[in-house]
Amino acid sequence: MRGLKNMKKSEILLELTVVAILAMTIAGAAAQQSKSEPVQAYGDVTVSTVLRLDEHVRIFCDIAELPPVIGQNIPVRINGLKPADTAKGNLKLLMFLNDLLLSKTTKPKQIVLKDIQRGEPFCLVADIEVDGQDLCDLLIEKKLAQKIIEVPQPEKTESSSSTAANEGRFIASKSSKVYHRSSCSHAKRMNAAKAVRFSTRETAEKTGRRPCKICKP
Repeated sequence: MRGLKNMKKSEILLELTVVAILAMTIAGAAAQQSKSEPVQAYGDVTVSTVLRLDEHVRIFCDIAELPPVIGQNIPVRINGLKPADTAKGNLKLLMFLNDLLLSKTTKPKQIVLKDIQRGEPFCLVADIEVDGQDLCDLLIEKKLAQKIIEVPQPEKTESSSSTAANEGRFIASKSSKVYHRSSCSHAKRMNAAKAVRFSTRETAEKTGRRPCKICKP
């Protein structure tokens, strides 16, 4: 009788071990799949009103173009920007943004969210332009924040690299009406799955796109 109990316990332990291994395998595969999937971008919108900032350097705003459930009091994170981990570390950055975005005397004429993505926790992630100037580049230039450094892609052969360079000197998001040089800061943060390339300016402008004010292609 005691042997039967021991046998059942060992069988249960074996089954639990198998289940745990399967769960870890499935979770690992799911994580790998999510990493390989391209980030979805959802075009550009214009901010109606900037409401406030929080300690995590998220900009809360109203966007009239979007449904109220999304467009009212929605937090927006600046794409490509790495703020400090603490509110104290972000103090100078937050003071600058407060003066830039919320001051009644220097209120910007236009704030555009470009190549919008979903963020976690629930927020929008976007390249932000304030009166035509890239906000991320401005903050980095003033040494108020750090730029996120991406792992470089494997090098291509010389022939394929030169061909790609000739075929893609200019780039644009499929949902955007602006095209950039391939070296532009906007281009480097662009979702590759949503990008379209052009070999000449004329080709890009024939699609109805206009040149970027930052890189001036």
